[in-house]
Amino acid sequence: MRSQLLDLKKYKTDKVQHGYLKIYDPIFSDYADKEINLLELGILNGGSLFLWRDYFPKGQIFGIDLNAPEQLNDEERIRVFSGSQQDENFLTRVAKNALNGFDIIIDDASHIGRLTQISFWHLFENHLKPGGIYVIEDWGTGYWGDWPDGEISNPDGKLRTICLNFLERMGAWKGKYFYNHSFGMVGFIKQLVDEQGFADVSRQYLTGKVKRISKFESITITSSMVFIKKHLS
Repeated sequence: MRSQLLDLKKYKTDKVQHGYLKIYDPIFSDYADKEINLLELGILNGGSLFLWRDYFPKGQIFGIDLNAPEQLNDEERIRVFSGSQQDENFLTRVAKNALNGFDIIIDDASHIGRLTQISFWHLFENHLKPGGIYVIEDWGTGYWGDWPDGEISNPDGKLRTICLNFLERMGAWKGKYFYNHSFGMVGFIKQLVDEQGFADVSRQYLTGKVKRISKFESITITSSMVFIKKHLS
């Protein structure tokens, strides 16, 4: 695994602290030694870009943030751009710097469902290469009561508390029941699951014909990240 060949202590990114590389390694193994283009949304001080530059020694690494550190443009194989993940024109301008599009896109930006949705569909459909991988990090923040997405479904917190107390009495933590959160980031991820099953969603009664198949080859959901792979064709 590539991360085992790196000194992870030198990278200033919470991807190391959270143990995300253990999840990334098997999924990125086929890309590690290829000439890829990688885009990360939400780079803060840019620590993760150095990690990806070393992880993909033949890769070109691109990053965006509202206020991207301009000095990173002096680094080898790193380009950064300042702008918003919900600005589709900005995203297109960034993508023009990557020959033929991106092989990997990682969203570690706002963790807000609506903003994530805008950048996902624009980049996935227009600038992610066939067979490429799109990653959404930290999607579980949508369950947090003190997170903007967590508050969308229940601004005052009372309904959620009532539901969780009821489920606890009914044995929710034993796997019998679970509160269905379908708002914000969590709701968007569930929409992606529906897209994965679109052939069945659009299947016509009696004839068995489908409107179209999914745009995804696969979707993998972990407690921290979602990986969506685009069809080759």
